[in-house]
Amino acid sequence: MKKNMFMLLAFSLVLLLSACTSGTAGDSSESSVDGNDPTSPKKDSLVVAYEADAATLMANIDVNYVTDAQIRNIYDPLIDRDGKTGDFVPVLAESWENVDEHTWKIQLKEGIKFHNGADFNAEAAKYSIDFILDEANQSFYRSRWVDVKEVKVISPTEIEIITSKPFPSLIQRIAEDLLVIEPGYVEEVGLDEAAKKPVGTGAYKFVEWSRDNYLKLEAFDEYWKGKPAIKSLEFRYIPEFSARLSAFLSGEVDLFKNIPVDSVDSITNDDHSKVAEVASARINYLALNNFYEGPLQDEKVRQAINYAVDVDELLNGVLNGHGTKMTGPLSQINNDYTETAEYGYDVEKAKALLKEAGHEPESLTLTLDTPNGRYPMDTQIAQAIASQLQRIGITVNVQTNEWGNHLEKIRNREMKDMFILGWGPAFDAQSTVENLFTKVAPYSGFYDEELEKEIYRVNQLFDEQERFDGFSDLQHKLVEKAAWVPLWQQSDLYAVRKDLKFTPRVDEKIQAYEMSWE
Repeated sequence: MKKNMFMLLAFSLVLLLSACTSGTAGDSSESSVDGNDPTSPKKDSLVVAYEADAATLMANIDVNYVTDAQIRNIYDPLIDRDGKTGDFVPVLAESWENVDEHTWKIQLKEGIKFHNGADFNAEAAKYSIDFILDEANQSFYRSRWVDVKEVKVISPTEIEIITSKPFPSLIQRIAEDLLVIEPGYVEEVGLDEAAKKPVGTGAYKFVEWSRDNYLKLEAFDEYWKGKPAIKSLEFRYIPEFSARLSAFLSGEVDLFKNIPVDSVDSITNDDHSKVAEVASARINYLALNNFYEGPLQDEKVRQAINYAVDVDELLNGVLNGHGTKMTGPLSQINNDYTETAEYGYDVEKAKALLKEAGHEPESLTLTLDTPNGRYPMDTQIAQAIASQLQRIGITVNVQTNEWGNHLEKIRNREMKDMFILGWGPAFDAQSTVENLFTKVAPYSGFYDEELEKEIYRVNQLFDEQERFDGFSDLQHKLVEKAAWVPLWQQSDLYAVRKDLKFTPRVDEKIQAYEMSWE
């Protein structure tokens, strides 16, 4: 039943709407934009705009979508997810086997080369996992991998992973976290240099990185899957949405993600553009931060905030319906989703709970941090939430952060009362629940000692039904404790050049190898 629901909600919808508009992009250089001039060579370059730079080009360090989406064009994983269904698919791995509760074997592909000519083998796979486990590397993935005790090289094409505790979700961790590094290169040039000039087995090789400006890559013609159709790939960093939109409509940029809903028409009405949409596996939420010594450490105050935020109004009034409402910590696209009770919008109940907690609503002044342009209409959502809380008397000061600074404040526990964040791809319960509701997880905004013990207990359950039931119970408890205000499963909107063959993925990856020009 869960699987069918996943398949139903994960399908992608591409909207191809166009109308003639005078003065739009391409009027003066139509052949270079749309490629319809039969005398011009077929386009083989691609420019993708992002709102922020990658934090690093080194794999297995930064838990950050903007970083990950770029470097996955340079590095390959052992295991990936299918872009349409989210199912696990082999990449550098040939197959995998769960031997027992503490042992996994992974068979690797042969004949694959890194960009520098080195062979991919079991030593490289082991090195990449050990890199995450080594505290000296300060990987933000490490908290997810601490139960890995040892990685053994069995042969040049096989590794064995030994865990200190039962680790039934290891394949999820491999698929979502792990990219393969070339050991000899990192040891030769050092971590700092490898983080600036990366070497992987991926479809694209490093060319040039200008901090806060662009990252340029070129096709790796010896790529094991075959030569990429896109020969030149550039990621260009344009923080302001209006500037990204202008660059796109002028033909400087071919693709970008997260169109605000109020700008969809300006793209669909352009003669050379289209909008692609997919119900992604990303969730958006309002964190009620109990790491901060303030009123939100009180469960009744958090419950009051849940009753005071009208999610339906936000979804319909600000996002124009582009999203699927959530009532708990997991979206319906998640394999471990269970239906949870909805708080609903109840102003009087919110006021009553605040008084029970010893607060007059008018006495409360809270801070709400939000990124600007990272998620669809994120700043507008934050302002709308502030207005809704003002209706019951609470004053909310909205703090807008640059994306990198926003993440750093969360990791350093510098956030105050509330913050806007998304999480994904979120296909299984553990990757969300463990990483957002435990003390050591870098992006957690809520911690409860008893719940954490239960999270770690359920993590180790190999029995499928017991594991599902355990995470079901945790979802209910997190709702009861008002750990968040759940918002919605994000609907991803992409601006796409009309003649670019592009299908959005449910896991949000931007894989240039999968694209080509008509």
